Amino acid sequence: MADLKNVNSRVSRGAEQVKAGLQDTREAAGNAAQQAAPGLETLARVGYASKGVVYFTVGFLALSVALGRGGRTTDTRGALLKLQDLPGGSALLAVVAVGLVGYALWQLIRAVLDPERQGTAAKGIAKRLGYLLSGGVNLTLAVFTARLAASGSAPQGGDSQAQAAGTVLNLPGGQLLLGLVGLGLLALAGSQLFTAYGAKFMKRMNFAGVNGRVKDLLVKTGQLGIGSRGVLMLIIGGFALLAAWNRKASETVGISQALTWLNSQPSGNLLLGLVAVGTLCYGVWCVVQARYRRIRIQDAA
Repeated sequence: MADLKNVNSRVSRGAEQVKAGLQDTREAAGNAAQQAAPGLETLARVGYASKGVVYFTVGFLALSVALGRGGRTTDTRGALLKLQDLPGGSALLAVVAVGLVGYALWQLIRAVLDPERQGTAAKGIAKRLGYLLSGGVNLTLAVFTARLAASGSAPQGGDSQAQAAGTVLNLPGGQLLLGLVGLGLLALAGSQLFTAYGAKFMKRMNFAGVNGRVKDLLVKTGQLGIGSRGVLMLIIGGFALLAAWNRKASETVGISQALTWLNSQPSGNLLLGLVAVGTLCYGVWCVVQARYRRIRIQDAA
């Protein structure tokens, strides 16, 4: 009995030490973030602008297809390849890469240090996990951009969506995991559509001093942009569920394939055109956030 009490006491002390260590680490990270806040805020704003350039390019190319002007739909990596072809493309991509790193860092700060006080309830944890995933995705995209800017050619790789889905399906319980990914994407789509409909994003914006009509136009731009992004996530999530059900990684789609799928539907040019305009608006909205979004890195603790 005494031995059991000793074991319990040691476990309790160990748990308290781990908790204290995690708290110390979080406080140290928070202090570092506060000291670097001005620079990180600038990086985050450049990141929003860089993201805007990428999505504006995706929307522009999709709109060209919808209008019958040739070309093809593409995703964020394809948009970066198009930017590389512009005069001074490598220099532009270098700036975009730095911006995407800044945006990724901001998302990681939102996830780990929680400067926006999302909290530790289920809803807050879900949002913070989303920020963490966004940080990882944008960091990967930043690495791709930097390599493209340095080499002038795209790094070799296949269908990233199918490869990732195939990796998941090969894991124990992979079919269930891929299904959960699909459900998560559908939940994200629903959240974005809800946010767009009610302009819920306004609580993160500071439009003080902006003319009323200009403000209204910016709000509508945000609604169209975020709503279109929600539609794309809805399609991508639906195909992920289908791929999980059929155990076929090849049935997953990304942004480019989702846009192509829209174009293949009845009245496809109209559907693609609407989502393309919305994606253009999303790119513009990202640039608007670069200027007017509240970024509270200094509140990290």
